[in-house]
Amino acid sequence: MKDSKKNLPYLVGTEQPKVDSVVLLTFCGRTAFGLIMIKLFSVKQKQKEAAESANGRAPVKKQSPGELRVQKDISELNLAKTTSIAFPNGKDNLLSFEITIRPDEGYYQGGTFVFTFQISQVYPHEAPKVKCKTKVYHPNIDLEGNVCLNILREDWNPVLSVNSIIYGLQYLFLDPNPDDPLNHEAAEVLRDNPRQFENNVRRSMAGGYVGGNHFPRCI
Repeated sequence: MKDSKKNLPYLVGTEQPKVDSVVLLTFCGRTAFGLIMIKLFSVKQKQKEAAESANGRAPVKKQSPGELRVQKDISELNLAKTTSIAFPNGKDNLLSFEITIRPDEGYYQGGTFVFTFQISQVYPHEAPKVKCKTKVYHPNIDLEGNVCLNILREDWNPVLSVNSIIYGLQYLFLDPNPDDPLNHEAAEVLRDNPRQFENNVRRSMAGGYVGGNHFPRCI
């Protein structure tokens, strides 16, 4: 008579002989194999999460269409030496960044002007929201930092890019437009007395007062 105990699993609490994984799989059959594979997967997943945590990285999240497009725009930027980009909230947040322009000619030569870009998840189907952080005496930028640039308004379309906007901002400093103003007082002075306008710009960039308004130094 064969010993039936040979075909029975070991009882909990009893001493079990050492067996390798092959013997265990042969002994326990498919059920044990499935349990072991699940356990191995769970262990590997925990190891991956622990490694990401140790490296200070959060699990990778799926990027929105807006993030994918702006990532492409930024990778294709062709910035002049007078222009730079920064990510105050970290490079992982591509939907919020700053562009700094330092004109090397024109009325605003020598000044430093910072613009914030806020980009929506549906970009490029919606234009970025751009504001000037630097208080500036300019016919196309009001004292609250709103920017009058046609491609940020009615002329925006999805084929335009971040690069297009930067070119537009640079052009505003090279050739201010008094015919489409946000700062009407500055536009009037530019039209009627360009020399006085130049004096006002220099005074404002030096940290002085123009028309009762104080401008922080940006030169």
